[in-house]
Amino acid sequence: MSFDEVYDTSEYVDTEPAPVAPREPQPAPARTLSRMASPEPSEALQGALSTFAERARAHRRKVARGGPMPLAQVQGWEVMNGVLDAFLERALERTDARDVAKARSVLETELEQDGRTYGDMPGALAEAVVLRVGRLAVRMAELRRLEHPENADGLPRLVWPVDPVTITSVFGQRWHPIRGEQRRHLGVDLAAKQGQIIYTAAKGVVLRAGWNGDHGLQVEVQHEGRWLTRYSHLSRVLVEPGEILDPGHAVGLAGETGLATGVHLHFELWKDGEVVDPLDALEDAGDERPRAPPVARGATGS
Repeated sequence: MSFDEVYDTSEYVDTEPAPVAPREPQPAPARTLSRMASPEPSEALQGALSTFAERARAHRRKVARGGPMPLAQVQGWEVMNGVLDAFLERALERTDARDVAKARSVLETELEQDGRTYGDMPGALAEAVVLRVGRLAVRMAELRRLEHPENADGLPRLVWPVDPVTITSVFGQRWHPIRGEQRRHLGVDLAAKQGQIIYTAAKGVVLRAGWNGDHGLQVEVQHEGRWLTRYSHLSRVLVEPGEILDPGHAVGLAGETGLATGVHLHFELWKDGEVVDPLDALEDAGDERPRAPPVARGATGS
């Protein structure tokens, strides 16, 4: 199956001339797109998303629950990833928020449905899709700040609590991987390795440092303006309640304590009992963290 048989490519251009499709019934690898060549990229993206969702539903109807993902669906995901890469290369001011919202919605929905249907999805492919969902979430946060700068005036300026940054689950409604139900995700999940240092996102005072139910080992830090950040599923706590921390100070080590499917950091932002999407406050903050953050002298978690 060639790329042209999966999607209408009239709105896009490849980096190299398209090969002639073989006449034999042998699947051709999906070609990755490098840029969108249409004068109306919004319509092209929307068309690709609609076609992908339609064909994904058709593939699922042909497979019994727990069966392997068809090669055509794997190729469809690879092509869609290429389309999204081309879209995300566009400058921020040339991006339509509706396109970002639609793309994120389609990816999350189809990824969830594929997860329920197929017994296996190639791990590298799943990670690639999740990575793009995270990039779309960051782009949406950037657009919100661009379109409504007044809303960002009261937000704290946060540094990323991990380095490097890879978002594996975004804020909002999601399919809970353990409980098997739709639940509101009150923060963002960031990829981390076992024992990786987790940093405080802003100057503040440690309120809690210890076990907190499903969150496992967790650190809560109070910041100026009644803002609160939470760092969950730690394998070890490196601070004590009452300690004053500078931005980029180590609060703990990454782990999978509590209710977690693997090693990662669950990061939350709160104010006066109301949860806020952390991405709204993580604006261009990654380069501000010290290159060698100090490790606190506090207690270790069990």
